[in-house]
Amino acid sequence: MNNEIKQKTEYFSALINKNYNQLKDFYAHSFMEFCELNSLKVEILNCQLFELFQSSIFSTNHFMERMIKLALIKLHTIEFDLSDIEKYSERLKESEKKYDNLVLFKSLEKALEKKLITTEQYDYLINAKNEFRNPYSHAEVSKVIKNDNDFTGFMFSFSDVQDKLKEGKPLDIPKPTVIPKFSPAIAQMLQENNSREKAFEYFENVFVILKEMENKITELKSEKH
Repeated sequence: MNNEIKQKTEYFSALINKNYNQLKDFYAHSFMEFCELNSLKVEILNCQLFELFQSSIFSTNHFMERMIKLALIKLHTIEFDLSDIEKYSERLKESEKKYDNLVLFKSLEKALEKKLITTEQYDYLINAKNEFRNPYSHAEVSKVIKNDNDFTGFMFSFSDVQDKLKEGKPLDIPKPTVIPKFSPAIAQMLQENNSREKAFEYFENVFVILKEMENKITELKSEKH
């Protein structure tokens, strides 16, 4: 067991050394208006750090959806805080009814309508909903791998190859075999590859949008108080 722990420690230490520099600025940043999301941000970064790219996408999906609803809630309660707990609680109850049960599409529409996000950001988040949130959340692998090709390879009999090599005879090269990309093993491999390529950029884009929404909330608060 000690040897196994040592191997894992060395493995994860190597990943930290490899990936930390790319992530350190994100670790260092702390949201103020959206301080509730700092721990979730760190969880996503830890997925990136240890190259758990599919898990990073799963968590970023939640991060994205939560930040939009949270922005709407904070806008709705912007004039109140814990110093006036009765009015603040009343506004929180209103915001729960208005926003907590919204589907993502409606949340994004509301955020755009209230100018919490720009049209460009809205378009990006709608695309992210279709590319990441829905396919990964609903395990619709055909949508995750829609831009990939079927797998093409050659099928050989190991015993036949061994016999030919022993006899010094040339191998018979068969016709290529096409395996559909939706084949479970191939599909999962392609999903892993796509996640590796896209997970960091997806998180980074959502992170930047959240920073800009936080600035808007801060500005609006200074106008109200």
